[in-house]
Amino acid sequence: MIKRICLGLVLIFSAHFVQAQEGKLDSTAMMILDKMSAILGELKSVGFTTQVAKDVVYAEDFFIKEFGSSKVRFAGPNKFSVRVAGEKKEDLYVYNGTQIFYYSFANNLYTIADAPDNLIETIDWLYEDFGVELTTADLFYPSFSKDFAQDMDYIEFLGVTHIDGDRVFHIGAANENATFQLWISDDGYYLPKKTLITYLDGIHSHQHETDFSDWELNYGYPESMFEFLPPPSAKQITWIKKD
Repeated sequence: MIKRICLGLVLIFSAHFVQAQEGKLDSTAMMILDKMSAILGELKSVGFTTQVAKDVVYAEDFFIKEFGSSKVRFAGPNKFSVRVAGEKKEDLYVYNGTQIFYYSFANNLYTIADAPDNLIETIDWLYEDFGVELTTADLFYPSFSKDFAQDMDYIEFLGVTHIDGDRVFHIGAANENATFQLWISDDGYYLPKKTLITYLDGIHSHQHETDFSDWELNYGYPESMFEFLPPPSAKQITWIKKD
């Protein structure tokens, strides 16, 4: 299974349409995904802003829509800064190559932990040990297009459309648990513009949508951006692994 693809990948097909097209891997769609993966993999650093809308369980058989945003900066191979804002929280994750720092603005709490020595392993470690999902991190794995093709039963190029006046490629995909959509910019950089996933593995389907903007490619981020100095009044806590 692709690493935490639920952070923000992709498509709404009817069940009948997906079944009719089962097993199809479109060569045009794969070429676009390969190009996106190759360009993102060549970058020394990348930054972007996301706007997220997701369905969350409010009560039995009842989902509500929650909105959030994040500001993400990756500096390969071993640094990142991710600031996540939601309706009831605002959190900061900073990784400097040896340690990761977490700070809660709402509660004025922070913690520090030793981390793996590279960005990809640290992202995996955060999820597996602490349940922390960094926004759309899967898209930035060098093997994304290969992993995606292995995990999907169906991938198709759906044509060219426009989002906010920008020309984008529209790609759909599906497996037995979810349907996906990706919109990828047709501007030479093949950057993600929007992703949407619809989960089908529960009693009720629910969605996770991400919009990307404010791209920063190969910026020379200062080293101090990936260090954390807690506020004088902040309380340090112990980071406990999930069960």
